Amino acid sequence: MEYILQTSNLSKVYGSKNVLNNININVPKGSIYGLVGKNGAGKTTLMRIICGLTKQSSGNYTLFGKPDSYNLRNNIGMLIEKPGIYDNMTALENLQYFSLLFGMPSNNHNKILEMVGLENTGKKKARQFSLGMKQRLGIAIALLGNPSFLILDEPINGLDPEGVYNMRKMLQKLNENYNITIMIASHILSELHKLATNYAIIDKGSLIDEFDKETLENNCKSNIKITVEPQCLEDAKILLTSHYPNLNYKITNKNVFLLYDEINLADINQLLVKNGIRVCGLGVNNENIEKFFVEKLSGGDMI
Repeated sequence: MEYILQTSNLSKVYGSKNVLNNININVPKGSIYGLVGKNGAGKTTLMRIICGLTKQSSGNYTLFGKPDSYNLRNNIGMLIEKPGIYDNMTALENLQYFSLLFGMPSNNHNKILEMVGLENTGKKKARQFSLGMKQRLGIAIALLGNPSFLILDEPINGLDPEGVYNMRKMLQKLNENYNITIMIASHILSELHKLATNYAIIDKGSLIDEFDKETLENNCKSNIKITVEPQCLEDAKILLTSHYPNLNYKITNKNVFLLYDEINLADINQLLVKNGIRVCGLGVNNENIEKFFVEKLSGGDMI
C-alpha cells in the first residue's frame, strides 16, 4: 500500500508537558483519514507539525514516501483553525490575493471555486457568507497550487446541519473526483463516520488505535450478547461452536459472548439451559459509533 504520510515515534514537548508521545500513524494514498480525540488530545499539534508550522521534539515522518522537506509541502493544502479570509473581498478576489501572496498560478480560480461550490457567489463579499461558505472559501485557498494532500482541522465545527451536509459532500467530491487525500480532525463522530475511510484515535498525546472503516463497522454492527456465569464460559464456548459450525463470535470478558450471526434467541437460550449453562442475560446488542469511540478513549472494551 502507498502512503501519503507516515510518522515514526513523533513527539512534541512544550516545557514539561508532553503534548505528543511517540505517534505512529499511516495515511494511505486516496484515503479520508479521520483524527479523533478530545479537545487538547494533540490533534492540532500533530497537524501543525506535518504542515511545518511547528517542529517536533523527536521522531520523524515521511511525506509522499520521502523524508520531510520544504519542497514536499508545495503539494500540501492546509486549513488549521479558522480560515484567514478577507471579509471585504469576494471569493474570487480572495483567491487572487492569496495567489499573489503565495506566488502561485492564477489561471484556475474559477475551477477551484467550482470544486468547493462557490462558483455562483459573484460580487458577494465574504462578510455576507454563511459560516459554511467561509469554511469552504478557506478550503478553496488551501487548494491553490493543486495539492494532492489536504489537511483540515475541525472544518465542520459550528456548522448547521445543512452546512455540515454540504461540507461532507464537497470533501467526498474532492477525494473521489480529484484524487485528493484528506486528513481531517473532528469530534462530530456521526459525520466523521459518514466521511472517513481510515481513523486514528488520539488521547492525551498518545495513539490509542488506528483502523479502517471496515474494522469500525465490524465492531459496531448488531450482535447477540450472551452473558453467562463466569465458570460456564468455556463450556458455553464449546457448546455453541460445536452446535453452530463456523460461528462468528467474540468473547469480550470473562463471561460475555458476542455472536455476529443471525440466530434465534429462543433457540440459543434453550440450547444453553438444556446443557446446564447458567444464562444471566441474552439479547440483541445494537452498538453505535459514539459508544465505540468513547469506550476506546476511556480504555474499555466495547461489549
